[in-house]
Amino acid sequence: MNNSQLYGFIKSARHPLAILSVSVLASACITAEEVSQRQASRMPTPAEVEQYNASVSPDERIVCRNEIPVGSNIPVRKCRLMIDIDETSTFHREQLRRALR
Repeated sequence: MNNSQLYGFIKSARHPLAILSVSVLASACITAEEVSQRQASRMPTPAEVEQYNASVSPDERIVCRNEIPVGSNIPVRKCRLMIDIDETSTFHREQLRRALR
């Protein structure tokens, strides 16, 4: 059903429930771009991580762990490069040392 047919159906529909159901169905549709964005933003599976880690140097390995965000009790799986974890840890240690001087 294209847009002109959809508009004709809505215009001819006299029942508010029909209009509501058509609008809900139309709003539930997603584009191919949205699908590709969702796939790109998903976390890798443990098998994908293991396969990747077998082919790269130790600094470039991915580490995944469950972290509990502030204000929540629901753990979220986070995957990061080992080098990023090391750099972040070094940065936070330096900040703590400066704050305690």
